[in-house]
Amino acid sequence: MIGLGAVLAQLTIAVSAPDTVLLSAPIRVHLVVEAPGRTVPRTITPTFYPLARAGFTQSTLVAYRLSRPWVTVDQLFELRATRPGTYTIGAFEARLGSEVVRSRPARVVVRSAPPRPPPAIIARAPLDSTAGVNFHALLLPDTVYVGQQTTYQVGVFLDDDVRLRLRRNPEFVPPEPRAMMSYDLPTIPGGAPERTAGSRRYEAHVFQRALFPLAAGRFVIPPARLGYSLPLTPGFFSRAENFTLYAESLAVVAVEPPPAGRPGDFAGAVGELTVSARAESTDARVGDPLLLTVRVAGTGNVKLFPRPAVSLPWATAVPAAERVHVDSSTIVVRGSKDFDWIVTPQQAGRVPLAPIRYPYFNPFTERYEVAITAPDSLEIAAGALAQAETAPADTVPVLSLRAVLRAPVPAPYHTRATFWMLALLAPLPAAVIAAVRRPRVAAPRSVAASATLRALGRAKQSTPVDVRRAYVRALTERLGIASRTLASEGELAHQLRLAGVTAATAHEAEDLLHELDRASYSSARAHAAVARRAAALFERVDRESRPVTILPARGLPLAILVLSLASALSLGAGTDAASRFADAVAEYGQRRFAQASVQFLAIAHAEPRSSDAWANYGTASWASGDTVGAVLGWHRALRLEPLAADMRERMVLLPGPDDGGMGAVPLVSANAAALAALVSWLAAWMILAWRAARPAIRVLPAVALALVSAVGFALAAEQIDERMRARSLDVVREGGPLRTLPALSAPGVLPLGRGEIVRALEQRGHWTRVALDDSHEGWLENDRLLALQ
Repeated sequence: MIGLGAVLAQLTIAVSAPDTVLLSAPIRVHLVVEAPGRTVPRTITPTFYPLARAGFTQSTLVAYRLSRPWVTVDQLFELRATRPGTYTIGAFEARLGSEVVRSRPARVVVRSAPPRPPPAIIARAPLDSTAGVNFHALLLPDTVYVGQQTTYQVGVFLDDDVRLRLRRNPEFVPPEPRAMMSYDLPTIPGGAPERTAGSRRYEAHVFQRALFPLAAGRFVIPPARLGYSLPLTPGFFSRAENFTLYAESLAVVAVEPPPAGRPGDFAGAVGELTVSARAESTDARVGDPLLLTVRVAGTGNVKLFPRPAVSLPWATAVPAAERVHVDSSTIVVRGSKDFDWIVTPQQAGRVPLAPIRYPYFNPFTERYEVAITAPDSLEIAAGALAQAETAPADTVPVLSLRAVLRAPVPAPYHTRATFWMLALLAPLPAAVIAAVRRPRVAAPRSVAASATLRALGRAKQSTPVDVRRAYVRALTERLGIASRTLASEGELAHQLRLAGVTAATAHEAEDLLHELDRASYSSARAHAAVARRAAALFERVDRESRPVTILPARGLPLAILVLSLASALSLGAGTDAASRFADAVAEYGQRRFAQASVQFLAIAHAEPRSSDAWANYGTASWASGDTVGAVLGWHRALRLEPLAADMRERMVLLPGPDDGGMGAVPLVSANAAALAALVSWLAAWMILAWRAARPAIRVLPAVALALVSAVGFALAAEQIDERMRARSLDVVREGGPLRTLPALSAPGVLPLGRGEIVRALEQRGHWTRVALDDSHEGWLENDRLLALQ
C-alpha cells in the first residue's frame, strides 16, 4: 500500500508499506520526502504501537533535475508484529518552512506463516555413512532464463559423535558467484532437521542463497568451504585436529528470453509481475507539479526491474526517485519497486491517465505477458498565472554568429617538430664550449713576448731563466692558454696539436721546454744557440698554428632561439572553405537553422581545428533545438580558443552546474605554459654555456631554478592540454536512466538529460560506466554517448 501526500510548493511525501506480510517477516515502511533546493525538510513519524520498531536507516541526497537542485530524504523503518492481525500505521508529516504535507495512513495485514517444506538438499544430498561430517551443495534449477531465480543450497550434515565433540562452531565460507545478483534466504525455522544414513543420524544445517544471472552464458559457482576442528582426546586441554571440506563446484546455464513473440517495448523484466499506478490529484493545477508513482510487484529480481514507459500528452513527466522493497523471507524472492515521476500539467480540465503497459517474460509459462494498470483520470484546475503571449517564430531573436572564417587554430607548440628540435639543440652550445674547455678570446698579439724571445736569440749570451720565461710567455700568448697549463708532462705538445701544429714541431717544442727547465736550475749560462733555437722554433709554431676563432657563445643560442620561434609561431590561413562558410551564415540569417548546422558541421569535419566552424555549428544547433550539437560545438570551439569571450557567454546556457563541473574549460592555453617551459629550458642551457666559457662564475642556483621552472611549466602544459582534449568526457546523446549495472533490467540511479557531460570510467561490451559531477556513477549504453572531443 502506498500513501501519497499533497503537493504544496513542490514539497512531496510518499510512504510505502506492504499490504500483507507473514508473521516471521519484518514490515518495512519506506518514507521518501522530496523538495526543491538544498534545505532538508523535517519529518515527524507517528507512533507504531503495537508494532515494535526493529530497525531504522536514513539517507539524504541532493541531485540536479532540469538544472535545479532537489533534496531527497529517504527513511526506512523496520517493524515487527507479535501476533497476526490488521495494523494501521499513522500518517507521516513533513515540514519545510511554512509548508506542511501529510501522508495517508497505511494498513498492513499480518498473517501466520504456513509450514515450509524442508530444503531439497536434505533429501537429495548423497551421504557417506562412514563419515562423521558430510558437506554438499545443490543448485535448483541449473538452467534458467536471464533474470530468473535459481536457488543455491549448501548442507552441512553432522552426526551425533561429531556434534558432541565440537568445541566451537565450524567456519563456513560461501562462494562468490560472478555475473549474478544474490539474496541470502532465511534459515529453516525451528530446530535443525535430521536425516538417517545407515546406522548414523545426522543433523542438517542448510545455507540458502537466491541467484539471478545478469547475462546469458554458463557460469561456474566455486565450491563452498567448511573448516572445523575436533579434539584428539576427551581432555579439556587436548590438542585439536583441523579439517577442511569442500562442496561440489556447480554450474548454472542462463539463456536469453526467446525472440519469438517478444513485444517491442520489452525492457528485460523477468518474473510474475503486476503493475499499478497512482497519482495525487488534490489541488492539481496547471504548472504545479504532482507526483505519479507506478509500482511493479511480484516474484523476480526486484532490484533490476526496469522503469516503465509513461506517456502523458497533457503534461511533462520527469523521472524521479526509485524505491525497492525486497522480501526474501520465503524460498522465492519477491517484492515491489516504486517508480516516481514529477508530472507538471500543461492543460486544465479532466485529463485521462491512460493504462501503462509493462511487458515481462514469465519463466514459468515461458511466454511474454503484459501487465496493465487500470485506467484513471485527473481533474486539473486552471493555473494561477496567465500564459504569456508567444511571439511569432520569425521575430524571436537568435544568437549571433561569427561572420568570417579565420584560419584554423595552429596545433599546440609542444606537438610540433620545431619545438622539440629547438629543445634538443639547446644543449649544443654548452657542449661545444665544454669540449674546447672555454672559448678562446681574440686578444691583441703581445709584441713584448715574441720580441723579447727574438732579442735573446740575437744576443751573444743569456741566462736559461730569461730564455725559458720568454719562450713560455710567447707560446702561451700565441695559443691563448694559461702558463700554469704547461706544468703537466706533455701538456705543451697536446695544446700545440690542438692548435694545428705538426707532431714533429710539437714534440720538439716540448723537448726544448724540458731542456730549458733543467738548465734553469743550474748555474751555467745558456748558449746563444739555445736562444736562437727557441726563437726559430716559436716562429715555426706561429706559422703552423690555426688563427684564433671567437666563438659567439652568447649570440649563437639567441639566434637559434629567434629563428626557431619565428618558424614555430608562423601562422597561415587557408581560404578553401570560405565560400561554404558564407553560404552557411546566409542560411542561418534566413532562419534555416537545421540546414546551417549541417553545413557548419561539414566544414568543422573538414578542418577539425577551425574554431569558427565549431562555434557556429553550436550556435545553429542551439537555435534548431539540438542541445547535444550545441554542447559539442561550443565546447570544441572553446577548447581551441580558451579565451574566447563569446564562447564563455554561451556556456552558461548549457545544462549542468554553473561552474561547468567536470566539463569546465581552463582560462589558459597550453601554448603559454609550453612556451614558458621552452624559454626556461633554453635559459638554463645558455647559462651553462656561459659557465663553460667562464669557469669562475657560479651559476648553479640559476641553472637549477631554470630547470625546475622548465619541468613545472612542461607538466602544467601537459595537464592543460589533457583537459583541453577531454579524452574521457562524453555528451549524453539521448536522455534516460543511469543504471546501477550494465543491463537494461538494472535499476536506475537517477535520470540523465540530453546534453549532460559525463566522464567515461570503463567500457564493458555495449555499456560504459560513467561518473557525474555529483559523484554519482552508473552505466549507460554506448549509443547514448557522444565523445566530447
